[in-house]
Amino acid sequence: MSKRLPHLSEPSKMECRTFDLDIKKSGCVDHCQYGLNKICYVVNNQYRENSPSRIAKKNRNWKLANSKDFVRVLTAEIRLTKQRLFRFFQSGDFFDLEFFKKVMQVCANLPKVDFWIPTTRDDLLNEFLLNGGVIPKNATIRLSAPKPNIPFHKGIIEFYSKWKNVTFSETTTDPKLATCKASIENSTCGNCEDCWGYANPNHTKTVYLLHGKKAMKNFKNMDLQ
Repeated sequence: MSKRLPHLSEPSKMECRTFDLDIKKSGCVDHCQYGLNKICYVVNNQYRENSPSRIAKKNRNWKLANSKDFVRVLTAEIRLTKQRLFRFFQSGDFFDLEFFKKVMQVCANLPKVDFWIPTTRDDLLNEFLLNGGVIPKNATIRLSAPKPNIPFHKGIIEFYSKWKNVTFSETTTDPKLATCKASIENSTCGNCEDCWGYANPNHTKTVYLLHGKKAMKNFKNMDLQ
């Protein structure tokens, strides 16, 4: 554990730090079809997720996320990384509107950092936006499609088109439809920064290839209706 950055993780796949939460405590495993059907990469990576250091970090993060000190502490830690990219939720998700607002404030506090925030919580996003909330210009919220091989309805994309930093991701089992090179090759992200969205002003979707033996096995048993 870094004493200076006790709440941040450093995934091997990406060249940036992340803030992660436990998928059970944040509720995403029970809210998301990927979690419920055990095709989520976090669910299928229990060797990493159940390591003592990983569990300890997620417990610290859960305590901080529910604390009045979250914005101050996380702003300070991200600033210490001196990195221009940051990702929320390599695991976990928004769990209530108050936490959603806290994350938006962290992004606003660090205008020189670009934030990528994948989420399935369109309900919290809608509540935030329809009550006048403003997503900072340096934050890209990427809504995740509920199920593999089922694209977002055109009407949903049109609805969110008024917010230029809300965009989308889908998963597919067809390599020809995937746009994420790292998911196709099962490699690191390298220099690719498409998921952050600032180079993607027209709401172009990112399509990830579903991969992994466990994910594919459980996908075949999944009800796609």
